[in-house]
Amino acid sequence: MKVCELILAFLMILHWSCKEDNKTSSDSSTSQQRILQANFKSFIDISWNEKNVDTLSHVLAKNYFCNHNGIRVAGDRNEMQAFMKTYFIGFPDARFATDATQIKDNRLFTHWTFKGTNTGAFRQIPATGKKIKITGYATVYFNGDGEIVQEDIYFNELEFLQQLGYTLTPPILK
Repeated sequence: MKVCELILAFLMILHWSCKEDNKTSSDSSTSQQRILQANFKSFIDISWNEKNVDTLSHVLAKNYFCNHNGIRVAGDRNEMQAFMKTYFIGFPDARFATDATQIKDNRLFTHWTFKGTNTGAFRQIPATGKKIKITGYATVYFNGDGEIVQEDIYFNELEFLQQLGYTLTPPILK
């Protein structure tokens, strides 16, 4: 009988200790998610919307890179800074808004909206004066320190250009 009581007591202690570890793991996971969310919010609100590229050194990892629709547009912080400035010149009133965000492990998934008026030259294209509004999705990867190491951004580039007033010319077929 004492053996059964001893085994039962051991199992109860084991059960409680597992619950404690699980709670601690959950708490640290929630804490990590808050860090990732805060860094991403800073990246959008301050770096993009306030046009403060000096903050990139705080939110982007040294080995950061960014892809748009599968094409590398920035291979490090400096390239991202230059890339962002093309948007700041072309769309001085540009604003990003995140419509929905989910975090899983060290990845953040978001649906975003970009609005702005093309009043400046954008990538060697003269200003059109047109207002644009596009939406897209991004997967953002973070390192263990909560810094952004990679962004994979997807949006409809044709819609973007059409809102600027450009059209597709059909190919000449023989």
